Amino acid sequence: MSSTAAGTEALTERTLRAFRADEHVRERLDGVVLNIDRQLPYLFIYRQPQDRADPGTERLILGEASYLIVEGTSDRVRSTVHALAETATAELGSFLLLEVWSGEPGSNSFVVHAPAGPAPAVVNALRRGLDALQTGHHETSVVVRAGDDRHPPGMLPLLDTHTCWQIGCLLIGLEVPPLFRDSETGEVYPVFLRQLRALLSPVLRQAAYEFARVETTASFESYHAVGPRRLDRAAADADRELAAIERSYALLLLVAPVNSRAAWLEFRDGGYRRSPTFRYRLLPVDPDVLKRRLFNVDLAPVADPAVAFLLHDKRDELDRQITLIAERGTAGFRYASMRLFGVVTEQLLQVAHDILATVPPSRMPPRSDVVVNAAEFAALARAEIDRYRAVLPDLAADVQVRPDLVGLMVSRGDLLIGEGLALRPARVPALLHHEIGTHVLTYYNGRAQPLRQLATGLAGYDELQEGIAVFGEYLVGGLDAARMRVLAGRVIAAHCVEQGAGFMETFGSLHRTHGFSAGSAFDITERVHQSGGFTRDLIYLRGLLELTKYIRDGGDLRALYVGKIAAKHVEIIEELQARGFLLPAPLVPRVFELPDTQDRITAVRNGLPLTGLISDIV
Repeated sequence: MSSTAAGTEALTERTLRAFRADEHVRERLDGVVLNIDRQLPYLFIYRQPQDRADPGTERLILGEASYLIVEGTSDRVRSTVHALAETATAELGSFLLLEVWSGEPGSNSFVVHAPAGPAPAVVNALRRGLDALQTGHHETSVVVRAGDDRHPPGMLPLLDTHTCWQIGCLLIGLEVPPLFRDSETGEVYPVFLRQLRALLSPVLRQAAYEFARVETTASFESYHAVGPRRLDRAAADADRELAAIERSYALLLLVAPVNSRAAWLEFRDGGYRRSPTFRYRLLPVDPDVLKRRLFNVDLAPVADPAVAFLLHDKRDELDRQITLIAERGTAGFRYASMRLFGVVTEQLLQVAHDILATVPPSRMPPRSDVVVNAAEFAALARAEIDRYRAVLPDLAADVQVRPDLVGLMVSRGDLLIGEGLALRPARVPALLHHEIGTHVLTYYNGRAQPLRQLATGLAGYDELQEGIAVFGEYLVGGLDAARMRVLAGRVIAAHCVEQGAGFMETFGSLHRTHGFSAGSAFDITERVHQSGGFTRDLIYLRGLLELTKYIRDGGDLRALYVGKIAAKHVEIIEELQARGFLLPAPLVPRVFELPDTQDRITAVRNGLPLTGLISDIV
């Protein structure tokens, strides 16, 4: 026996042994790439033609949970497929072989090559899915062609129809129009190919799910569940590098002044007549070097469409963040901030004005002489972290009191507290849940997942994250009138910055027009004018509106604590959870232990207005 034949025989034996044991198969041998995530009732197949180039087609199935990619046809490959089909049918009752190839240049038709007679459920699922597929660039059609020829032209079938009948498996062919490459030069359109891959993937999985449901003993809750559960190597490498790039700088610290307290005293002692002078930390990174490093992250090999979308989305956001850092202190910073966080819409601005009109300053609770200082809050925060650590022992969150910070901030799972912090005791539970029960908790829930972006944060996660955190203040009865006014005031201030207003103009709008105290108006103005116009603060109110809409639409609040995600990612996260790709979140916010939490959520689901979230606390 030749070494190649011996290798193929060993590959077949390993594959069958792993399949029977419901284990992962990942093999490469002499032009054969075989991946079977676990014991699944299907195999997607692509064979590279030996007489012509066929760029891009293999990517249509690359990244699925069960696929075979092979150069040409050989008896050894056919033998392996035959043995796998026999074993899988014996284990599961039947097995689907779905072979994919590209059609003739210029074709706009998907052709399903199916058995004669009544169409199997898998064929009907393919037809429905392909009929609904909209590329946005081409009008496509679907043709079902019945017969025994269900393999690429010019190639021998991997299994003939008689053998399939004997084994009890089903062979289907899918001819895909090569819209993803130039019909004359054969050059691949990479962005369109990625889009087509993302559209075709759910169609293939729906077909596999229908086959499994009707023809086999395998059981899946949805078509998502037939997808891959593992992060492929290319995706893992890209995910790790993107996370490392983001960890190389702390955006919020880099744009925040280090002399806030001194700037406030300067401003107050000057009678609120002259803009203060702010000082900032030196940049610990070179934005040019970071940009080169960022775009050296190769996302092209990432095959899983859902994961590829998340990583592309994150790289785009990191690009905008690095640009923002590079523009710090310049006129371009404001525009970079607007590109990163969006702008204040007329609708959001109206909501902010309505809140300030409905919740006047007179409703703000009186300031108490009894306050919780930074050291006291730090002790309470450490105790709260210890409660979560009892559930997750490797929760390593640190609490730091710092002189170069105002207020509270969570960075990489650690709670940072400005040493000048002074809180009313009634606000403490709300802020513990905001900072620890949301920001720290989602960081560590994200760290428990295979995708590091769920800890560092998917693109645009800030908005939903802050919405959840503020909503948590409501759930513990700690979202007071003053806090709601601050959220609205931040939107007003961000809009002022977008319109080109200076520090004094924004301060005057908040202090004189909207009735904020000088101290509160200064704090809000400083935050939105820092580094040249940091408009991020608009996301708090926008995120709260986004979250209440999600709840009214029937969304599950608990599901949002799986990591740091954006609203646009909820559907993808649900898919990854259904596939078993994501693990159950180890930590649940302690606010769900409170007796009236569900009643408060139900009130919002039933239409409680935004100002109805306010609690009268002192």
